[in-house]
Amino acid sequence: MKGLHLIVLSLSVLFLTACASNEPSIDTSLYEGKPIDSLSSDEPPKTEQEAITRGDTALSAGNSDLALYEYIRSLSFENGQYKDRALYNIGRIHQSRGNLSLAEKAFLLAVDQNPNNIEVLEQLGTIYSKTGDLDLGKSYFLRSINADQIRFKSNKTLNEKDLVKPQEVIELKVDHYSPEYAYMGLGVIADLNTEHKLAQAFYKQALSIKPDSIKTLINVSYSFYMSGDYRKAQRFVLQALKKDPQNEKALNNLALIYLGKGEITRAVNVFSKHMEKPEALNNVGYFLILQGKPDQAIPYLQQAIDTKTSYYKVANENLEKALAMVREEKAAEVVAVAE
Repeated sequence: MKGLHLIVLSLSVLFLTACASNEPSIDTSLYEGKPIDSLSSDEPPKTEQEAITRGDTALSAGNSDLALYEYIRSLSFENGQYKDRALYNIGRIHQSRGNLSLAEKAFLLAVDQNPNNIEVLEQLGTIYSKTGDLDLGKSYFLRSINADQIRFKSNKTLNEKDLVKPQEVIELKVDHYSPEYAYMGLGVIADLNTEHKLAQAFYKQALSIKPDSIKTLINVSYSFYMSGDYRKAQRFVLQALKKDPQNEKALNNLALIYLGKGEITRAVNVFSKHMEKPEALNNVGYFLILQGKPDQAIPYLQQAIDTKTSYYKVANENLEKALAMVREEKAAEVVAVAE
């Protein structure tokens, strides 16, 4: 009986080993989180779709570690049909955690699986743009838009020489599935290159995709501000503030617009909504200097110094700069008269 017991036990171990060996191997190089052993005691998923569904459920429940693990599990199934989708989700989880190296790795693997995944290309553009590689970011944004045009059955392939004129951008087809961030990202890059008309065309398309996007409304407002169209700049920033009254970027844009229009008191009041009065006064003085109005900046910088001594250093530096600019202007006037 003892011998029989040992044989049965040995067969059981062999059976469990065989079952384990039949499970797909899991590459955990894309995982970062709690110890995997602590995540789930459930039976392994039997299909790629089951693993992805489990990941979606875990993500909806706020368990991003488990979601990450399940999405990675789905990649272990041979001939999977949704690998790019799983890799996109993996990348987005890492991206939300600020782990851009793993996010980039997942997105690039997703592009290998599907070179025309609109969302993946868009996120790669976002990563590279935010890390300072604007040329690479721009190339992925363009690829994302090109993939979207393929979705619309376009026969033309977009490249770096395309979308350099506002009309070319406006003629592209978009719907609410189109890559909003790709259009917005290209708008920001165009603005940085002082191509404001082109930037505004990209923003217009982004707003066609998502009309209530606060980010795009703020960006298009700033674009019009930089091009000197304060009326349109104000209209768009007020739309953003209507949706988010405490948005600091929108408030700063509105203050700058008021300064551009010469409405300095309004600018001080807007800055004061989200910062202390001395800081607001110093900001007004600083931006008036940037606008080439040092004589107007001086009293606001003096008020900032008088109101709070802790602002003395930064405001005093700005005041000295403004006074120096005024002296230079007067010296230039004297020379001009003498000539």
